Amino acid sequence: MFCDECGSRAGGRGGGQGPQCVINIRDKSAGIAAVLSFFMIGLGQIYVGKIGRGLLLMMAYIVFVCIGVVVTALAVLSTDGIDDLAGVGVLVIIISVCYLVLWVWNIFDAHKLANRYNDHLMANGNRPW
Repeated sequence: MFCDECGSRAGGRGGGQGPQCVINIRDKSAGIAAVLSFFMIGLGQIYVGKIGRGLLLMMAYIVFVCIGVVVTALAVLSTDGIDDLAGVGVLVIIISVCYLVLWVWNIFDAHKLANRYNDHLMANGNRPW
């Protein structure tokens, strides 16, 4: 919708207002962003250009994995009975649910960001971030 060279709106009214500009708009695919985030948390956000958000989500994933490994290791190494395992099991379930919520939100966020990117690009002719 905008000329890459002069910045004016392409396809204006009136036939004799100068040459028509052809514009190459690079769209970010919302589907690709969602699939990337499905396979690796934060990768869809990085694809869309939100590198800081993507790295933050990747670090959150690493924290969940580390907490899960530590909790599991402590459960295996220091079990005195069934009561200890039940408490650790509840903690593992809580951590797993939090991870699942983060993972699902991450997919929807990447999809939404790609759509916002494309909408801004179409409306203004420049990248939003």
